[in-house]
Amino acid sequence: MAHADLDAAVRHLHAAHAPALHAWARHRTADPREAEEIVQETLILAWRKQDQYDPERGSERAWLFGIARNVAVDRHRRQQRHLRAVPGSDAPEPADDGEIDRVVEDSHIRDALRTLSEAHRQVVIETYYRGRSVREAAAELDIPEGTVKSRLYHALRALRSELERQEVLP
Repeated sequence: MAHADLDAAVRHLHAAHAPALHAWARHRTADPREAEEIVQETLILAWRKQDQYDPERGSERAWLFGIARNVAVDRHRRQQRHLRAVPGSDAPEPADDGEIDRVVEDSHIRDALRTLSEAHRQVVIETYYRGRSVREAAAELDIPEGTVKSRLYHALRALRSELERQEVLP
């Protein structure tokens, strides 16, 4: 690939995906520099492994988020190894891949929940996160059961739509 084509490919990846990757990384680390490093490493790896991208398997963004997840996991593991090497360190054991996948999934859902109106978000939180029935949620929120059902229906559709927009869901 010619140098100009490579530059254009890198610029495209950055322009199209860096803001979303950065927002994702910022939710996973307290250090803004760490988040930026995750994004940069992700884009570099994507550029180096661009021949491995298969549009038949998913969107470019989903592929990049998969790389970002791996970068974040690898960085976390390296930090944990370093902390354990320090005598007397009480660092927790590194999380397993299943736990990390759950955290990534939860963070995408949390981000999508923020896009809902307060009324819709409350209904989702009461029913899904607090495990309340429609009747219990209606009593807690002081609204009719039919309103809970309606808001829940619209909230779940909006969540699905947002997760598809973020290319988290197919």
